[in-house]
Amino acid sequence: MTPVLSVRDLSVTFDTGEGPVQALHDISIDVAAGETVAVVGQSGSGKSTLASCVNRLLADNGRITAGTITLGGQDITRAPESAMTAIRGRRIGLVPQDPMTNLNPVMTVGAQITEALEVHGLASGQKARERAIDLLGQAGIERPASRFRQYPHEFSGGMRQRVLIAMALACRPEVLLADEPTSALDVTVQRLVLDQMAELTAELGTGVLLITHDLALAAERADRVVVMHRGRVVESGDAATIIASPQHDYTQRLLAAAPAMSDVKVIPTAVDDGSAERPETLLEVSGAVRRYRIRGQREHLHAVDGIDLSIPKGRTVAIVGESGSGKSTAARLALRLERADAGTIRYRGTDLASLRGKNLLAYRRAIQPVFQNPYATLDPRYTIGQVIDEPLRVHRIGDAASRRKAVADLLGRVDLPAAYAQRRPHELSGGQRQRVAIARALALDPELVVMDEAVSALDVLVQEQILELMVDLQRDQGLSYLFISHDLAVVHLVAHHVYVMKSGKIVEHGDPDTVFRSPQDPYTQQLVAAVPRPHEQAS
Repeated sequence: MTPVLSVRDLSVTFDTGEGPVQALHDISIDVAAGETVAVVGQSGSGKSTLASCVNRLLADNGRITAGTITLGGQDITRAPESAMTAIRGRRIGLVPQDPMTNLNPVMTVGAQITEALEVHGLASGQKARERAIDLLGQAGIERPASRFRQYPHEFSGGMRQRVLIAMALACRPEVLLADEPTSALDVTVQRLVLDQMAELTAELGTGVLLITHDLALAAERADRVVVMHRGRVVESGDAATIIASPQHDYTQRLLAAAPAMSDVKVIPTAVDDGSAERPETLLEVSGAVRRYRIRGQREHLHAVDGIDLSIPKGRTVAIVGESGSGKSTAARLALRLERADAGTIRYRGTDLASLRGKNLLAYRRAIQPVFQNPYATLDPRYTIGQVIDEPLRVHRIGDAASRRKAVADLLGRVDLPAAYAQRRPHELSGGQRQRVAIARALALDPELVVMDEAVSALDVLVQEQILELMVDLQRDQGLSYLFISHDLAVVHLVAHHVYVMKSGKIVEHGDPDTVFRSPQDPYTQQLVAAVPRPHEQAS
């Protein structure tokens, strides 16, 4: 049977300031109708470059130097842009990794979905609107008719990603190119979205090329797995076979590093929990409320609805929950990027609402954020060195020479070469950009780091390095973390205490081992049940 998508002997080279760099070496992949093929590898392995080639959206400095790409028997390797414009969206649906740079901030989400339908002549007017609302609901957006009229900034990160999924499915494409489609989603919504993708492939015979760093997800969802490392395919085959018996040492490392809850590793805690002295409380949240007015309606959305939590010095406190549960809003309140409508948030006993001038600047230095989206938080005009150096300059720390040394040291701590200081964000992969964001947060030696989905974009090997770095810093410097995540397995590894949020409220909290192994609240039970487990899949 002819594959719906066939990549043969594909090689790609990028022109850089350091000379030509070959990113892909003789890649061959077939995707049959109704089949899901997962491409797995760490950031920088070339998997997203492969996705860009399939859709013919390589960066300007990249070029296909060998091989072919065939869609439904049609060679599109060097098809003119006019032909690709008709193919993209209609025959090849794309779910990109980053929701903010792929949604128009001045258009409502409904208008963006209806536009996709109208451009390809599939629906117009009221029928397009009804279809768009239906797609939003299928992608897991609650109250889709109301949300249809809202703008991207009024959605959480995970909800924005679901809008992109709705747009990709709008035209019922032959091939669904999903580049890290659920990296921003909690496990329950991830399951909903992937179930929807599976239904589409069964109904229409759509082939899915799933690009992911999540080996557990690949094992659970793909028919076949292709493992990439440094621009080459190192192993491929039936998903269950590869998970059960990986042959290549790189695949074995990926599997060993996957933080599946059925095979929990123990990362040493940074604080002696048996000590008699109770740790000092750094940040205390009491009865915090944050409301938002819903556009065009009288009602308010309670993003945070009367929560209580505390962060002791030298501990990691995690908040878990589905996208839209309020956990990122709680992080913004802790950072004083937003003010609570009710309740109090105190840092070392001082109400954040009272901070002004130098006191507020000192708090900004002591509390540093690492946000979910590395694309939006790194200035594209800056070099990586300037990005990391910026907080040191703002707070007037050191001279130019000492700051250059600090930048090189910080890059090393997040496992990036010192030479990357001369590059710009667009020259790095998504995972590498997130490591830069973490390095920047560490530049000021903060007391508390608020990590809002900070490792969700990282492959398991780099994720493991970052988590171990977190623990080392905590042990050596007494660093505290507010760790916002939808990944229960990661939280299980690093957190001393976990709070579970749903609809703006905390429904359960306690020691992670107790909460995740014996969840009491039905919602927590639902979250735990939805976690992919690669070892169980292979058994």
